Amino acid sequence: MNISPTKNGPGDNDAKNGGRPVRRLWFRASAMAAAAVAFGCLYFFIRQYLKDGIWRFDLSLVNKSLGVAALILLALSMFLTGVAYFSRGPARPLAFRKYYGLVGFWVGLAHGAVNHILLPAAGLHPEIKAGDRHAELIGLVALAVFASMAVASTAWARRRLGGKKWRKLLRYSGYAGLVLAAAHAGLLKWSSWTKYFRTFDPVMPSLSLFAAAFAAVAILLRLAVWYSELRKK
Repeated sequence: MNISPTKNGPGDNDAKNGGRPVRRLWFRASAMAAAAVAFGCLYFFIRQYLKDGIWRFDLSLVNKSLGVAALILLALSMFLTGVAYFSRGPARPLAFRKYYGLVGFWVGLAHGAVNHILLPAAGLHPEIKAGDRHAELIGLVALAVFASMAVASTAWARRRLGGKKWRKLLRYSGYAGLVLAAAHAGLLKWSSWTKYFRTFDPVMPSLSLFAAAFAAVAILLRLAVWYSELRKK
């Protein structure tokens, strides 16, 4: 999923990144995902104690961590585009964005499966409740967008569409999907976020707040790239 391509394709970016083997890029993205999920589990475990006074680890904490990790990885994939654009050095970050994006999509898909299948089967409450149907729909649309991008990011799709159309498709779809994913988190957690800023209780805010803020930064950075390109014309 080359989420926000510039002039070069995935193969070109890999070559410009010192010829890193594809397996190494996959490993790095997968390791990042595993670390994000593990950190999320620990964070939510401690936050749950501060909030409710109980020490309990269950699948619901894993589910929350998967959702946060997916949003962070997808935002990171697009954030790297802006970093590469404004960086004066070699465009090394471009080689990683495809793999962060694809792994982020798979983590998001796992989040959806756990939320809708495993949690109810285990007798636990899903993250999305009966009153959150708009958030559920937006989340599913976001997953569909990133799934289509995963297919479109292949070399076959690039040949069929042509380089220019292919880059535009992935660029606009990627940022649309990121906006939808952040909106999904916002609809679910808005009351929790606003309560935190009113009371600062518990002392640890929901981790989704940081993930959504990072997604917003990635989107703003893309707008800065767009504005910079307009000024050059």
